[in-house]
Order: sequence, then C-alpha cells, then structure tokens
Amino acid sequence: MPAAAEGARRARRQLVAVALWAAAFAFVEAAIVVYLRRIFHPEGFAFPLKPGAYDPILPVEVVREAATMVMLAAVGWLAGRRGWARFAYVMVAFGVWDIFYYVWLWAVLGWPPSLGTLDVLFLIPIVWVGPVWAPCVVSLGLIGCGAAVALRVEGGGRFAFGPWGWALAVAAGLLIVLSFLWRGPEAMRGEMPGPYPWPVFWAGMLLGLGTFLWAWRRG
Repeated sequence: MPAAAEGARRARRQLVAVALWAAAFAFVEAAIVVYLRRIFHPEGFAFPLKPGAYDPILPVEVVREAATMVMLAAVGWLAGRRGWARFAYVMVAFGVWDIFYYVWLWAVLGWPPSLGTLDVLFLIPIVWVGPVWAPCVVSLGLIGCGAAVALRVEGGGRFAFGPWGWALAVAAGLLIVLSFLWRGPEAMRGEMPGPYPWPVFWAGMLLGLGTFLWAWRRG
C-alpha cells in the first residue's frame, strides 16, 4: 500500500480513537458538573450567579480546568506523529469533548433546555459566559478543520500558516475569547449578564475560518 494511502488510513483510525476518548472524557466532565449542581444549585442552575458560592472549591475548579486542557493536549500529542498532525488531533479532541459535554448534561439533567441557554464556559482568568451554541459552533469548526488537516498531513501532504497566518489565527481566537469574557465581570458580581456580543464572536469565527481556508489552499 502506498505510504500516502497508509497514512490517511492511519489518520482515520486515530480520528475515531480520539473522538471516542473525547466523548468518554466529556462524560467524566459532565458527571462532575452534575455533582456540583446537585450541591450548589439544588433548585436548578440559572443566572444570576450567587457571588462567592464556589469560593471554597474555586482553586480546585481552576486547577481541574487547567488539567483538562493538559489531558486534551496530551491525547493529541500521542495520536499524531508530526507537529501539525498532533495539533489537528488536539483540535478534534477539544471539539468532540466540548460538544459531548453538553450532550451528556442534557441526557442526565435535561439541561440545557435550548442552545440559547447561557452557561459558564470557563473560569480562567475570569468567568467566561456565553450561550451554549457559541462554544458548540467553535467546536464544530475545530472538528472539521482538525480532521481535514490530520488526513492531509498524515497522508503525506503539507499544511502551514506562516507568520501572517498565525497572526490572523491568534487574532481570531482572541476575538472569540473576548466575546466570552465580555459579560464575565457582570456574572462575577452576581448580576444578570447583558446581551451576548455575537458580532464579536462571528467576526472571530469568520476570520478564523477564512485564515484556515487561505492556509489550506496554500498548502
């Protein structure tokens, strides 16, 4: 079998394995949140948040989230053989994990009731707030782009950003993160977050996808 075909075949196997691992890991993450909500929100999770409610366990939660990122990065490193392939598997792992986190929460708790439901997305460096659809859209993009890069690179092809590509990709990521941080201070003060800044989010998404397509054609 030609090396390119064998590499693509390996990439498909690795993508399935990474996706299965990420979906299973997402259940572990969702189970932790189920326990936390039973303890801190027995009446049901909703905004506005209770200031200081999580203070006794906040340091543990922050470290847990950091450890989660390390685990997602590690599985991508182990799955790939070259730099871009490894990064691509990380993208797929993160995307599948994030989407299945909400799938499992809905299966166990019936939450979120809709994709427009506000959620606390992350805690580092402050609370990230956004509707459920926003991280799911990001995750779909990560899965699609990551799988495409893994198949190309493992099959012997090339993918590269270059300095301008990296600058644009980082700018896109910062815009998306900014949209999640936008209402964080309000949530931390126990206030009801205002409207989600979706123009900032979509500007980041379009810039990120446009940068990827530009790099894909160059590769």
